Amino acid sequence: MSGDAAANAVSGRPDASGTRRWYVPDAYIPPVSTAPEVSHESICVLNDGDQTVEFTVTAYFADREPERSLPITLGGRRAVHLRTDRPDQLGGLQLERGVPYGIVIESPADLQIQYSRLDTTQAAYSLMTALLTSGGSATSTD
Repeated sequence: MSGDAAANAVSGRPDASGTRRWYVPDAYIPPVSTAPEVSHESICVLNDGDQTVEFTVTAYFADREPERSLPITLGGRRAVHLRTDRPDQLGGLQLERGVPYGIVIESPADLQIQYSRLDTTQAAYSLMTALLTSGGSATSTD
């Protein structure tokens, strides 16, 4: 990452193209569940602007190249809840249970994003959630 890109990532400014990024380094869909609830993760996106926007989700893995979703469309003044274990909701991106990954969400719009994991591997369920803030850019030098 260049010095300018690092400065943008820290400050939360969009990059030169206007792209904003949100980061979730610790993503993981638990491989097992206890009935009746299914362990899963969700990305909840709120577009409080008037215009329809698009965003993408890119998954990063320890042992292979990243995989990116097709653009996901969200109308103005709308919210969407995307289950990460459902490719039809995640722009075709297919994520395996039991495989750790990190995600980057990209959009030119200033969206509000929440990331949550419901873990039902034990009788006492656990829920983890985080409100994401825009991390600016991580522009490549390619």
